[in-house]
Amino acid sequence: MEFIALLIIIGAAVFIQKGLYRRYGMRRLDYRCYFSTIEAYEGDEIELIEEVSNSKWLPLPWLRTELATSKWLDFAESQSVVTDQTRFVPSFFTMKSYHKVVRRWRVKCLKRGTYAVDKVVVVGTDLLGMGDMSLPVDVDARLTVLPRPLPLEEMAVSSRHLTGDLVVRRQLLSDPFYIAGVREYTGLEPVNKINWLATAREKKLMVFQNDYTTSQSIAVLLNMQSRLEEGNTSLDRDNIENCIRVCASYFDDTLQSGIPVRFLSNTSLDGTEQPVVSNEAWGQEHVLELLRLLARLEFTTTEGFDSFLNGVDGAVTATDVVIVTCYLSPGIVAFARKKQDAGLHVRIAVLGLREADAADLPADCDVYCLYDYFAQRNRPAQRQGEEKDGQ
Repeated sequence: MEFIALLIIIGAAVFIQKGLYRRYGMRRLDYRCYFSTIEAYEGDEIELIEEVSNSKWLPLPWLRTELATSKWLDFAESQSVVTDQTRFVPSFFTMKSYHKVVRRWRVKCLKRGTYAVDKVVVVGTDLLGMGDMSLPVDVDARLTVLPRPLPLEEMAVSSRHLTGDLVVRRQLLSDPFYIAGVREYTGLEPVNKINWLATAREKKLMVFQNDYTTSQSIAVLLNMQSRLEEGNTSLDRDNIENCIRVCASYFDDTLQSGIPVRFLSNTSLDGTEQPVVSNEAWGQEHVLELLRLLARLEFTTTEGFDSFLNGVDGAVTATDVVIVTCYLSPGIVAFARKKQDAGLHVRIAVLGLREADAADLPADCDVYCLYDYFAQRNRPAQRQGEEKDGQ
């Protein structure tokens, strides 16, 4: 009888504790998850912070959360599982009564993009591990990883920006501060434009000759097609990522010179069908907005790049034009020549051509082949990966 009574007591205790945990286990349990910053650059190491608070007398011997985020966020010292484009990171906690735990994950940002942890399910059990409890939590942790600008000098594509104003072929009004020489007085010029030294030398009235100038600006055109013949999705995504980094380098370079910059690309944002065409402005805030725009770009195209160039021909009026592309086509070369004939300075950065193929490039265009630069830049990372495999 005593043994049966003991079994009844044990069974009742198990049943009671199971009922208590089922009813109160997830009550007054708070979970937060957030990044230590909302913006970072490629290669930066940040933190993802988990906070769990158990504000009741009932302890929780075992809690488990699983974070689902992009595989391009590398969690240090974690046994994560990567499937396709998603990384799953499990996290375990033991919560005492009225206890709070803060866990900090070191996260390395591997690639530009916008990332989020929208929802986390907290799973727990009772003291004997016989019953499972779950609590869905909306966390809304968001991070924007900006493309890291590269040194233009290393790529031998220095923008060679001039400071000040540029002389142009025609303008409505001449620049009174830019003197190109002297000419004979026609009777229409004001008296304050008379050059008395030249008048004494030539023994006839001579006036200052002012030229037409315009302030310098730069337009960066990005081709989101990795090949001349492909559909609406970019195939060679590594080369496209390098193209985006080159654009970021030109944006960053304008900060030192204070030159206005705008960005155009044959891709769209937020599911629209309109190509990306930004405003022309200068300054740190404008460059930061352009970098954020680059971070949001998807591997899709609205139209072929040759067709896109024809559509934005009238909008490209900057004194300097930079075309960043994976390949070179007759349409790109024709667009560059047309802009050069109009007095603009055009340079083309091609990431799909080797230096050995430079002999086939048009001699009248300013073309830079960057394939070898990025191949050499990625070689140390590949060698490091091989060494890890060997170990």
